[in-house]
Amino acid sequence: MKAGDSFDCPHCGRNSFLKKGSQMDGWKKVADILACASCSAKIATLAAPEATAKPNSSASLDKLASILGAEREEKPKIKAKGSEKNFCKDCRHLIIHPFLYRCSKHNKDVNPMDDCPDFVRRPTEAEEKK
Repeated sequence: MKAGDSFDCPHCGRNSFLKKGSQMDGWKKVADILACASCSAKIATLAAPEATAKPNSSASLDKLASILGAEREEKPKIKAKGSEKNFCKDCRHLIIHPFLYRCSKHNKDVNPMDDCPDFVRRPTEAEEKK
């Protein structure tokens, strides 16, 4: 059985078709189900697709690598020094407003990804409670 197939519903007795739906446990999806389009009664549970062991592995990527004659490379990791991560979004002087971002030290509009020589890191919530 699959979604869209016609069948006679054992619950309501009508000739109806199957619709695909989700069985939920609160906000968490538990399973995919097939239900009657007329009365929404659960008819069957669909098999869940198996999770892959490696998120970076797939058959199509392996085929592409074999065609190109190259081996798969790991994703590069960017390591920045502490002074290279001084963005206004992390600064103590940034004032966030729904329509603009403002620097209280320089009294001007700024972009959150701007950098500044007067950068002072904003304290974390744990540091503020001390």
